[in-house]
Amino acid sequence: MIDLNQQLVELFNKERMLAFFDFQVKFGGIEPLSGLCKISRPKGVGQQSQYLSLLFLIDTPNDAAWKHVDIFAKDIDWNRLKGELPGVETVLSIPHLHQGTGIYFKEADIYLNSSVVIVKDYVSNKLYPAVLKVTGLQGGELVFWDDVPERKEALKGSASEKESSRSVFERLKDLFGR
Repeated sequence: MIDLNQQLVELFNKERMLAFFDFQVKFGGIEPLSGLCKISRPKGVGQQSQYLSLLFLIDTPNDAAWKHVDIFAKDIDWNRLKGELPGVETVLSIPHLHQGTGIYFKEADIYLNSSVVIVKDYVSNKLYPAVLKVTGLQGGELVFWDDVPERKEALKGSASEKESSRSVFERLKDLFGR
């Protein structure tokens, strides 16, 4: 059995979270689906290559919704980021197959040239609008992780019985202040 909570803790330990935003993805014929996107970079100094990692988590309440999201995610042309975002060298789209969990995972790693300085201005005024344009998502407020320090400790503790009865997606939304 896959422990999604443990996988998320491990992911947070490998990367430094910069920001996150909530979003909706709309399809014809079904209700819009909600999601969260985590924007992070590798921890440590002196990385061989500079990149940003986008982890999309989309609530999929049933198999039909999961299939809609899967088609949507596969159709995103990540190469369009090269024309929308300064400094992009390449984008690597990484599929995550966790069907049956109620959450669709999608990761995209954006490799940047050495001239890019990853600061709040770059993330909020260049990366965020470019990602929304390329994906077609309706984005919510962009929140920088450094601005919500009291939420960080929630990842380290074990889930109470009350918490474990809630979906992972609901707990993530609470964690990220949504």
